[in-house]
Amino acid sequence: MWIIKELLKDYDIEYSYPPRGIDYDISLQLFKEFKKVDNKEKLLNDIIEKIKDYVLDYKLINGYLNIKLNKKKLLTRYNDLFKFEKNNKLIFLEHTSANPNKSLHIGHLRNSMLGDSLYKVFKLLNYNIIVLNYIDDTGAQVADNVLGIYLLKIPKDPKEFNLEIIINNIKEFLIKENLYIENIEEKIREIFLNRMKSLKELYGYEIPEKIDHYYGDFVYVIVNKLYDIIPGLEKYKYKIINDLENGNNEVSRLSEEISEKILIEQLNTLSKFDIYYDILIKESDIIKYELFKEALSILLDRGFAKKIRGTEGSLIVLDLTLWPDVERAYANSEKILIRADGTATYIAKDIAYALWKHGIINRNIKFKEKILQKNNSYILEIDDNGNININPADISINVIGAEQAHNQMMVKRVVESLDNNKKYIHYSYGLVMLNKNTAKIFGINDDKVKMSGRKGLYINVDDLYNKLYNIALEKFDKILAEKIIRSFISLEMLKYDKNTVINFDINKMLNLEEGNAIYFMYTYARINSLLNKAGNIDLNIDIGELNKYEEKLIIELFKFKDVLYEVENNLEINVLYKYLVELSREFNNFYQHVPILNNKDTYPHRIFLAYLTKIVMEKIFYVLKIDTVDKI
Repeated sequence: MWIIKELLKDYDIEYSYPPRGIDYDISLQLFKEFKKVDNKEKLLNDIIEKIKDYVLDYKLINGYLNIKLNKKKLLTRYNDLFKFEKNNKLIFLEHTSANPNKSLHIGHLRNSMLGDSLYKVFKLLNYNIIVLNYIDDTGAQVADNVLGIYLLKIPKDPKEFNLEIIINNIKEFLIKENLYIENIEEKIREIFLNRMKSLKELYGYEIPEKIDHYYGDFVYVIVNKLYDIIPGLEKYKYKIINDLENGNNEVSRLSEEISEKILIEQLNTLSKFDIYYDILIKESDIIKYELFKEALSILLDRGFAKKIRGTEGSLIVLDLTLWPDVERAYANSEKILIRADGTATYIAKDIAYALWKHGIINRNIKFKEKILQKNNSYILEIDDNGNININPADISINVIGAEQAHNQMMVKRVVESLDNNKKYIHYSYGLVMLNKNTAKIFGINDDKVKMSGRKGLYINVDDLYNKLYNIALEKFDKILAEKIIRSFISLEMLKYDKNTVINFDINKMLNLEEGNAIYFMYTYARINSLLNKAGNIDLNIDIGELNKYEEKLIIELFKFKDVLYEVENNLEINVLYKYLVELSREFNNFYQHVPILNNKDTYPHRIFLAYLTKIVMEKIFYVLKIDTVDKI
């Protein structure tokens, strides 16, 4: 309990809750302190003296001090449940960072949800925190789209789609480049028609109209299938990547135009879940400001990187022998930073970016307000004419899939070795799979479906949202249906341990079973109805005798601050979910067994307990992205 911890902050004590069946509220492990003193009884008396105002009874059992707390006294501190001292450390929290070549699928959404919920936890904890979204606008996936539009002449606008014209455009390109194969047109036509058929089965349309869907679900998938049947086509992608990295040419300007349109649509999708950003960083800016050039110089000067001779030429590699744990995990002593052709690898760019975020690389980079979001805040972007400075981070939290664990370990070791006052955190998370029944709703007949953008096998967030909305609309009005699906999708992404693989099942949406979103919303609505009937709430009440249901609810309410501190320490959002289950259970037990309205004059504290439960639930709803409702 945070109140007891504050009073005993000078002692080395571990805290826990006693096992069920022991009639005490908190347990203090005193072994470490007992080892320091000869007079254990005096130490025990000193501890009890410091916390006596909050103690009704206590018992020492095998080094554990079990305490029964004074619940009436606890209630006098209810305002402190929501007060946290200002923490001046600056956190950069980066999440989403989806390639600007497609719409967001539910795997991306888990990343965004976890990131946004972490942001909200740190806001409650009174941290200084900035949210970043990194846009790889020069990478291979963007290049695939540009190749389709620039070289194969697939139209930029889906409204201009004409299959026969496109096939002829591709044929002309192949002839010009000596890539043409006899009768290749029929194979090309088959690829297009099969993809159009799949989209019809998945979403009900053949050609997506929404720009991010058109590029991600159609152009990107088609181009990758064309690589398989046209030998030599893929080599043009690397020329495009080179043009993108060099910038200021026709290809890079086309890429910028396409990426910007897709990005705006991605932001619109996330705004449905109230997910917003402070800063947008584009990889093209990292290249433009030559961050990697300075990073490489630092790495070579410090002996973290070295030049070696490879089979195809000179390489620059990261020396992993400096960090034995990384070397063991990666099963190699080196990681390539600069290839023989002089291009930088992904890990090289990641390191340069991380060094800039933490101020290890200094550049006079200015920012300017660019994109107006639906919450009326602007996203800042790098701009030579900008006038906004951003201080470097003390801590960076980077929400990136678990498959990047090795690379992220390398980035962490480099950053923290160069400046041990900085902290780099890779916040990994597991995949999202589709439950068999959910997959069938979208025309997919596999038991569990792993998302694959390259194969075109994934469920867009927009389409999932629309499908669930139509289901909810059969039972609820428009406003309530929207709140229910937002809350359901959010909670399904947040309720599990972050590294758990989610088996996404839309059949849970309208299930009132304890622990589901609609159960929490129903509990909140019950409290709201109760308070509306009660009228004005007196916050300066005299507290009468408390029964066991009231006492249990008070103890549960006062765990809220402890739970937030736990999330701060381990960054596990699902701890808040588990707490919400327990709090809802205790309130519903209280509601069912204790007369509240009928005895409000005799026991006014009961209404107050309902009010305090509502406030705590609203704080948790804010983090877990559950909507409040007046009734269900």
